[in-house]
Amino acid sequence: MKTWYPIALHSLLAVAVLALAYQGNAQRTRPAKVQSLQATSDKAGQHPATADITGPKTITCLNAASETPNGRPAPSCHITAPGFNGNLNKGESASATGAGTVTLTCNGQGFLRCDARIT
Repeated sequence: MKTWYPIALHSLLAVAVLALAYQGNAQRTRPAKVQSLQATSDKAGQHPATADITGPKTITCLNAASETPNGRPAPSCHITAPGFNGNLNKGESASATGAGTVTLTCNGQGFLRCDARIT
């Protein structure tokens, strides 16, 4: 048997082990920071939720619920943000145009709870 076969085989195995063990300096993108807001309304009044944002963001009304059945107007999220001021029904989204404060309040009758997400 030729002596260079075992040397070549060991060298090849060593390179394969090193290649598998090497972790590059690849930069992974971080997932976007998600902020959750929950506001309520009861007999004491509105209990808004606020969050500071650093730039343009998307705001989504996740849920708006009332303890009053079939209340009118239907429960919704009221959003005040840079570039937007209005009501969003469950599942609707709006865009904030820049940095500032996002405020969530509930719109509807009775005791209310509403949830929004900022992405």
